[in-house]
Amino acid sequence: MMNLKNFQTHLDGRGVFIATLSVPDRPVNVLDDSVLQDLNAIVEFVQHDSHKPDGQRTVRMLLFRSGKPAGFLAGADIHRLQSIQNRTECEWILEQGQTLFNKLESLSIPTVALIHGACVGGGLEFVMSCKYRLAVDNASTKLGLPEVKLGLIPAWGGTQRLPRLVGISTALPMLLEGKLLSAQAAYEAKLVHRLISPDQLETELDGFVARRLGGVPVARTPRSLTKWLLDSNPFGRSMVMRMARREIEKPSRNYPALARILDAAEIGLRSKTLSSAGLAAERAAFCDLILGDVAPHLIGLFLRQEEARKTSTWTDNTEQIPVRKIAVIGAGTMGAGIAQLAAARGYSVLLQDLKEEFVNRGMGTIRSLFTKAVEKGAMERNDAEQSIAQIQSRVDWGPSDDIDLMIEAIVERLDTKEFLFKKADDQLPLHAVLASNTSALPINEMAQATHRPEKVGGLHFFNPVHKMPLVEVVRAPMTSDETIATLVGVAKRLGKTPVVVNQSPGFLVNRILFPYLDEAARLVLEGESVENIDRAARRFGMPMGPLELLDVVGLDVALDVSSTLAVLATESSPSPELFARLVDLGHKGQKSGRGFYEWDHSRRLRVAPQPDGLLPVPKVELDDWTIEGETFSPIQQRLILTMVNEAQKCLVEKVVPEAWMVDLGMVLGTGFAPFRGGPMACLEKWGRKHVVARLNLLRERCGARFTSAPKLDQLDRDVSHQVPTEYHPRAFL
Repeated sequence: MMNLKNFQTHLDGRGVFIATLSVPDRPVNVLDDSVLQDLNAIVEFVQHDSHKPDGQRTVRMLLFRSGKPAGFLAGADIHRLQSIQNRTECEWILEQGQTLFNKLESLSIPTVALIHGACVGGGLEFVMSCKYRLAVDNASTKLGLPEVKLGLIPAWGGTQRLPRLVGISTALPMLLEGKLLSAQAAYEAKLVHRLISPDQLETELDGFVARRLGGVPVARTPRSLTKWLLDSNPFGRSMVMRMARREIEKPSRNYPALARILDAAEIGLRSKTLSSAGLAAERAAFCDLILGDVAPHLIGLFLRQEEARKTSTWTDNTEQIPVRKIAVIGAGTMGAGIAQLAAARGYSVLLQDLKEEFVNRGMGTIRSLFTKAVEKGAMERNDAEQSIAQIQSRVDWGPSDDIDLMIEAIVERLDTKEFLFKKADDQLPLHAVLASNTSALPINEMAQATHRPEKVGGLHFFNPVHKMPLVEVVRAPMTSDETIATLVGVAKRLGKTPVVVNQSPGFLVNRILFPYLDEAARLVLEGESVENIDRAARRFGMPMGPLELLDVVGLDVALDVSSTLAVLATESSPSPELFARLVDLGHKGQKSGRGFYEWDHSRRLRVAPQPDGLLPVPKVELDDWTIEGETFSPIQQRLILTMVNEAQKCLVEKVVPEAWMVDLGMVLGTGFAPFRGGPMACLEKWGRKHVVARLNLLRERCGARFTSAPKLDQLDRDVSHQVPTEYHPRAFL
């Protein structure tokens, strides 16, 4: 009945105005300028109708729903937010949205939103302006305000309406963590009024509409006494706010959106009605944040993650080999994790190892992972059981004609992997792709053991598999575009973000990360305390210190990787001697209960005494470095600049072709301070000439390993650094 770009509208015989949102040429609905214009036209039409005399009114209810199978509304258009140039433009956009949603909320007729799939960010702010919210009760329905993950604050009324609807104790985790609620959790939190069965959607929707048109009120269960004490009296609310401020005190130094969210929510709670002061606080905070330093980095990483998930980013739309069944060879921690994830994502899986006890242990790990997923509400029990039923297991080789992809996850020894790839080449069908989960070893040497080198690539997962979002897809010299497209497609279906890297020792992430870990070990040998080293890294923004990370990864693994990457070294390192000494003593890190720290399973206890008999290394004297208004300690300089320098080398050597790929890989693969954007973003912020000058000083004080990478600055054009076309890590074992 209205000619709109993004909504199909219809007035049914009951007087229900149905507005179905379907943004053209997009897989999901987003709120952009044109959608807001259409929505405003709908609200004004209904508003005008409601002002007519009783006998002339035609609209008795306004119902919003989505025409997209993917979901209801994924929030504001991120590209539009990224394009904001100044405060005036930002204020105007926010005022338009706030005014529109206030106008929607003030309509005199019932307003209903039927939600399925994603309803997040501006989408949730929109539906919170409706009187009633219905949620389709399936696993894909998620509601939340994840703006904080982009370094922003909800600014179309989210910090004002959410605490009023669900209480401040429930709202704060959603606002401060970007926590998403399932349909059931949203109903229990009183964010939605009814759950709608997907099998009876139209019937149950019609029943709800009929009851509201008939004047029947919605029955709601009362809040518990605990919720009332926390949410409905000043003392409880102030206690919740104090606890929240204590929790965010440290992280808000790097993520200022946290404090601004609390400020806006607290202002809103001072008023019994929707607070104009609270809305103004939202606008002011949003403008400060989006024009600041942190949010642009986080938005950029989000958009680059979306870019990385497009197959066309990595290949010229090459067709993929269909993958239905995956053979995972190796039932250890990584193999079991990969098998569990593949089964959970709908693949048929074969788990294979050399001994029955290895296979049984792997299946036990898989069952444990599924049990934890069910306990956390990430999966339904029936779905978990069906996924487990998709996994077969066996000892050694057998009939394999239905295998489309092999993922090898055995011990990190090149000769053993070469033997396995030769066997797989003989046993698996010709169409099957063969992939290695190696973290550093050369894919091309495994490929040369087969008659199908074009179908061999790397698929490097990070531990723990079910949590870490990155997968490195490794292209060897003979790997075909079809194989890369296939591996990228599998990574995406597994819910991961793929970054395609060319073969190089350590690939991308481990190659950049290891000099950082090596430098930390050197500092230990110079007599620096373990606590000071790790504290300096955390203060920079790393999720954990390098020595704690070495313990978590395993010092035996670090020793192997140091051997593999020795080919790249510009000077010998004493750290392998330290790793070897600790491993010889049985101190392998977290898994053995002792490394640089003492551990109780996954819990870090205290710093462990360091072994005797190591050759001391002279301590390096270095001053603080102040750049762009920030001061970095000597430890921070040595840890971080070694990564920045190695990242530049990776670009020069075409491990990846673009700087954003380096940053995305390091943030997703290592947790490199997201608010800083990544090592290449740090380089650009600090200025290349300033970084080169500091590297030159570090080279003088510390050694040749800090020689600045080629093309880091025009002064260094004569510096050459080439990766050998062939390398043999076994020579360093």
